[in-house]
Amino acid sequence: MLDPRSRPVPQPAPLLRALHEHRVDWVLSGSAVLLLHGADLRPNDLDVVPSLEPANLRRLADLLLRWEAVPAHVPSWPGSMSVDQCRAWTPEPPTAERLDHLYVTRLGMVDVPSSLTGTYAELTRTASLVQLAGVPVQVCAPEAVLDRLPARPRQKDLDRAAQYAAARRALNRDRTPRAVPWFSEVRGGAPADLE
Repeated sequence: MLDPRSRPVPQPAPLLRALHEHRVDWVLSGSAVLLLHGADLRPNDLDVVPSLEPANLRRLADLLLRWEAVPAHVPSWPGSMSVDQCRAWTPEPPTAERLDHLYVTRLGMVDVPSSLTGTYAELTRTASLVQLAGVPVQVCAPEAVLDRLPARPRQKDLDRAAQYAAARRALNRDRTPRAVPWFSEVRGGAPADLE
């Protein structure tokens, strides 16, 4: 069993491929979106905002089991689960509330926020379809990430403030997502491609 206190580096390419192969309907959110739009940062996780259709949540739950996912133990978060609760967690029944966690997986950190960063329905309205690691991925508009930064910034937001500002400036010049090596990171991974 994975340690809920560990923070493995995400392997985006196999994560993206598995989501695609298991037909999970989702939209990419978080810092990975800003990376595509010129921010010079390294995402700590892959943000997967799923469609809340029951069959889709079932597919996502099955994939989390396949990845040996356990919720991350984050004691600084209000209402955080204990290490033992993280280890005892199961995705059953696969509801939005049950799956809404930051996970430690054998392919790295994956965050499944069902509404914190915007709901699937909200984010897909302005999402773009982009090829990443050889698979089509719905990518939310970068403003959806930037406009939802907390009023009381977290330490990581303070540390990334300059990069967030650079992403905003880049959006004024060009809205085209750019291929970045992070999305193809995996042992023997192919370069990222964009369409």
